[in-house]
Amino acid sequence: MQVPSKKPLLLSPVQFKVFLIGIFARGGHQLMIIALIIVLGLAIYTVQPSFLSAYSIDNILRMASIYGIVALGMTLVIITGGIDLSAGSMMALGAALGAGLLGTAFGAANPLSFPAPVAILIALAITGGIGMLNGVAITNFGVAPFVVTLGMMTVVRGLTFIFSDYAVGSVPGSPITFMDGLFSWLGAGSVGPISTAAALFLVLAFILAMMLRFTPFGRAMYAIGGDAEIARLAGINIPAVLIGVYGLMGVLAGIGGIVQAGRLSSVSPLMGIGYELDIITIVIVGGASLAGGRGTVLGTVLAAVLISMIDNGLTMMNVPSFYQYLVKGSVLLAAVILDQWYQRRRAAFAAA
Repeated sequence: MQVPSKKPLLLSPVQFKVFLIGIFARGGHQLMIIALIIVLGLAIYTVQPSFLSAYSIDNILRMASIYGIVALGMTLVIITGGIDLSAGSMMALGAALGAGLLGTAFGAANPLSFPAPVAILIALAITGGIGMLNGVAITNFGVAPFVVTLGMMTVVRGLTFIFSDYAVGSVPGSPITFMDGLFSWLGAGSVGPISTAAALFLVLAFILAMMLRFTPFGRAMYAIGGDAEIARLAGINIPAVLIGVYGLMGVLAGIGGIVQAGRLSSVSPLMGIGYELDIITIVIVGGASLAGGRGTVLGTVLAAVLISMIDNGLTMMNVPSFYQYLVKGSVLLAAVILDQWYQRRRAAFAAA
């Protein structure tokens, strides 16, 4: 009697191992963030049932979008191995320029008055130009990104105060309070069932994800972050890429500030102070490496939702703001430590 042969395995042990490595390399970190979002959401819901109300979810998504738009730019910068500490100040300057150039602020003293689209384009051109100056200082003068952007953070904050005083012409440091349909739509409006801010965030995220994956410019960012010398030997124009990356960072920071201005219908010269911590935390929690060469747009999008959930949940539970800083700082440290552990485990699994 003939013994029936065993059915061949769909995947050999080696193929199955390669499959697992691919899963963890491509989506493992994102899956962990999704799991954290679910667990955290349920945990806060047990303490504060209104946390999962429609109003609360909308608020979470709006804040995630504002932080996330700027974090998209920070993702590009960190992929190249850099950092930008001027992000919060750039947000404030972009918002102040956009709102102030309308000439409709209450008590406005400036003679300038532009249509809203023109005001926004001017604001983004200026923040993008300042971002490119960061890139020029880093590439042409060899100054560390941390030092350049730390100095620019203060310079841009000073420019924001100067322009705000010019636009309002009242007590120094007064906010620019205004009303404009386009700004309100960007910050507080909606596109179908989702907020305009969330729609804009998703569109920008899709565009940047495609850029990173399918364009030479995107691949050059990973190459520079992985090893700048090898990238140079491969013929990549490192100064041009970095200037472009920091320019994009400036534009996205300006967009985030303008959306925030539309949400509040007011721009304080102090807007965005401390946002650098939130934005960098989002990017690192999303899986980017401060050493450069690694990071994804999807990870940043998910991490923006996670950090916004933490912010909203702590606020709804009436946790004092200084404890919130403690929590977010702890999240950042934990993300860095877990990422290092995860990378070591993945490397060990691949080598076994």
